[in-house]
Amino acid sequence: MKTLNLACLLLLSIWASADPTPFRAVYQADYKGLPVSAIGIRELRHVKGNKYLFTSSAKSFFTSITEQSLFDWQNGIVPIEYQYNRKGVGKNREDRLTFDWHKNTASFAETEYNIAPGTLDKLLYQVQMREDLMAAKKEVWPVMHYQIADRNRLREYKFEITGEEIIETPIGKFNTVRATRIRRDSDRITTFWMAPEYDFLLVRLKQIKDKDGFELLLKEADFNGQPVTGI
Repeated sequence: MKTLNLACLLLLSIWASADPTPFRAVYQADYKGLPVSAIGIRELRHVKGNKYLFTSSAKSFFTSITEQSLFDWQNGIVPIEYQYNRKGVGKNREDRLTFDWHKNTASFAETEYNIAPGTLDKLLYQVQMREDLMAAKKEVWPVMHYQIADRNRLREYKFEITGEEIIETPIGKFNTVRATRIRRDSDRITTFWMAPEYDFLLVRLKQIKDKDGFELLLKEADFNGQPVTGI
């Protein structure tokens, strides 16, 4: 196994403990098989103290979907509350999931169940994945495993880095790494393209099952208050 020198270890410690960098990114959303165009927005902002809020929304003429995760930063991610809200065509839905780390439990509706330290919600794992990739810095790209509290049950998410790719967007080209979710029980394919230059900010997301699916492509963004531009 390759031994990291002291400088590398110090840098890894800095990357692991640095506070999350706020950003706001706007995406063009394309839903396959539907004549619908939508706008997606993802934002990470500091709330107060050690608390941060990560939100993801998609809006079209027919439907709006908003997810948000409130979390505490204590040299790492500690989830507090997850909310999901869907309105428009089809069935409306509102979910709320809370975490109690004194008891190591998650609560959804009338269900409370035990969770292990490090458990995340089904939005917040994307922040953790960026943190894991920043810590790796290509020494060895990790296979990433996450335990996810999803409504009233636990699920396992697993991702691996499947390559590097230049992605062209309306604001320029970006060097990205490609992360693909590994599934054993589904033919759905989920792929993230993330830019290391901006702490692995999401540039493109594609999810496909048969001929259906959706895709997000970065349209504009600011990172720590500064405009994001391609190479």
